[in-house]
Amino acid sequence: MQIKEAYSILEIPQTSTPEEAKKKYRELSKKFHPDVNKDPGAESKFKKINEAYTYISSGKGDEESYQSFNPFGQQNPFGRRHQVQVESINLYTTISFKESVFGSKKDLKFKRKGKCENCNGQGQYQLNNGCDKCNGRGQTVTVQGNMMFQQTCDKCRGRVKTETCTSCSNGSIDTDVSINVTIPGGVESGNILRLNGMGNYVGGFMGMDQFTEAHLHITVEPEAQLKIVGQDVVSTLQISLLEALQGCSKQVKTVSGDMQISISPISKNKEEVRIPKMGVNQVGDQRVCLDVQYPTDINKLIEALTNNILIEGVA
Repeated sequence: MQIKEAYSILEIPQTSTPEEAKKKYRELSKKFHPDVNKDPGAESKFKKINEAYTYISSGKGDEESYQSFNPFGQQNPFGRRHQVQVESINLYTTISFKESVFGSKKDLKFKRKGKCENCNGQGQYQLNNGCDKCNGRGQTVTVQGNMMFQQTCDKCRGRVKTETCTSCSNGSIDTDVSINVTIPGGVESGNILRLNGMGNYVGGFMGMDQFTEAHLHITVEPEAQLKIVGQDVVSTLQISLLEALQGCSKQVKTVSGDMQISISPISKNKEEVRIPKMGVNQVGDQRVCLDVQYPTDINKLIEALTNNILIEGVA
């Protein structure tokens, strides 16, 4: 049974007092009592009257009639739904390739909907409803041992008077926010970090203020010759066939600047040289992939090898 239906059966408005409801119940129950009224349907009507009065007098319909809940289910003592448009906030930042590898910290400043302190995020003020039993609050509190119980006042049935807050809109106000965000190593362009509780104010739950997420969209400045693959940074190094056969020392680009690496003799195409702890979060490595350039003129290669052997022989 719904509260509107219950009042309709008793033929009284929802603004009726408990005394008025009781008086009407007695009147109708006498009128439709099966021992008095022999008309068809009287017994059914009598049962509905009893059900309606029991529902109203029990207080079960008070929440439905006079209470409401915010988006997270917290009871709103002011008696109407706290309407808040729940939206996440989109933020944007650009980081260097090195920052994407090793991680970084960024200071972000933005605007969001914060809690209005003047009305405690409710969008309105509660006024004294004039009830002397609950002191105008619409709720009564009883203490039993170490337990405290709050319930709807049975005299005013929780009716409240409110006044709209003039400082805010629906309990929230525009607020400037400054936060420091840790961006982990390994992120790539297009990645989105979800910042829990950094979005707009949407109400309270269990005494805690609740906020939506903020979504941080990341753009990484590309670095020529370098890319992230898993936990490693990968680059390609072109060397001649002669250098691959003989071995050599080469300078390569890393996220921390140029570095010398040694290439072993008889190295093959696509082999890799690893530079330890130059990858993501200094846990991964930098993998230098060898791109061996084969000569188009075999005679020049033979001449180069011959000249090198002669020079070494002289030495």
